[in-house]
Amino acid sequence: QVSLGHECTRAIMKLMYCPHCRGMSSVKPCNNYCLNVMKGCLANQADLNTEWKYLMDSLVVVADRIDGPYSVDTVIGTIHMRISEAISNLQENKDSITAKVFQGCGNPKISTKGSSSEDKKRRGKVVLEAKSSAQALEMLVQDAKGNLTALKTYWITLPSSLCSKRIMASSAADDKCWNGMTKGSYLPEVMGDGLANQINNPEVEVDITKPDMTIRQQIMQLKIMTNRLGNANIGNDVDFQDASDDMSGSGSGDSCPDDVCGKRLSKSPSTRQPETHAIPKQSGHGIPGASSRSLPSAFLLLLSVALIATQHLWR
Repeated sequence: QVSLGHECTRAIMKLMYCPHCRGMSSVKPCNNYCLNVMKGCLANQADLNTEWKYLMDSLVVVADRIDGPYSVDTVIGTIHMRISEAISNLQENKDSITAKVFQGCGNPKISTKGSSSEDKKRRGKVVLEAKSSAQALEMLVQDAKGNLTALKTYWITLPSSLCSKRIMASSAADDKCWNGMTKGSYLPEVMGDGLANQINNPEVEVDITKPDMTIRQQIMQLKIMTNRLGNANIGNDVDFQDASDDMSGSGSGDSCPDDVCGKRLSKSPSTRQPETHAIPKQSGHGIPGASSRSLPSAFLLLLSVALIATQHLWR
C-alpha cells in the first residue's frame, strides 16, 4: 500500500473524476498527463529501480550457475565417469579390497541367476525419470530467468502500467483527451523517473528534500540481498537472518555498511556513493492498484532457493 500525501490525492482526484463533473465522462485522461501524476505520486518507489535491477541481475547470474556446468543434469551426467574410475581402482587393488570386504562382511554367496527382464525394465524406467526431472529443472530455470529479465524495469514502468491498465488513459497521440482543464492536447513535458526529477512536476507538488524512509529501508534490504547472492555465487556461506536485522541502527538514508555492500557481482558497478536523507513523516491514503503490484513475494522465495542451491553446488 502506497501512502499518498494531500497533493497526490488531489492530483489523482482531478485526473480521474473532474471530467465527470464537467460533463465529459467519456473523455479519457491524456496519457502524458496521467504519467506526470503517477510519476509524482510514485517518485519514491522509482528510486528502488537501481538496487532492484542489481538484485535481478544477481538472481540471473545465480540461475546461470544452476543452469550451466554446475547444473544437476551435468553433475549426474558425469557419474558414469566417476564409477568407471572407481571400478579401475577396484581392479588395481582387488586383492586388498576383497580381503577387507570378506573380513568385515563374511564370504558372500555367489548367485548364478542373471538379471530378469523386469529388473532391466525397472532400471531403464529410473533413467528415463531422472532425465525427465533434469529437463523439467532446466525449463524451470529458463522460465525464471525470463521472468527476472522482464522484472528489471518493474518500478520505472509502474506509472505507465497504471495509466494503461488501471486508469485507461488515452493514446499518446490523442489531442482530444482530458488535460486537467478541458478536452484537448496536453502540452507539458513528461517528467523523469525518481524523486529528484519531480522538482518541476506540473501536476503534483513534490518535496524532494523529504524522501520516504520506508523506501530507503527497502533500498537497504535490496542491497543486503544482492550482497548475499554475490557471496553465494562465489561459494561463501550466507547468513539467512532476516534482512531487516542487518540494517545498522535507525540512522537516516540508504547508506550501507562496507562489509555488507562492499562487494557486488561483476555486472554491478564497483563503486557507488550512498545518499543520505532525512526521515519524513508519513500521511495520506493508498493509491488504487498500486498495492496489487508490490514486491513480488515469489521471487523472495526464489532468492532463498537460489542461495541454498548455489552453496550446495560449490561444496
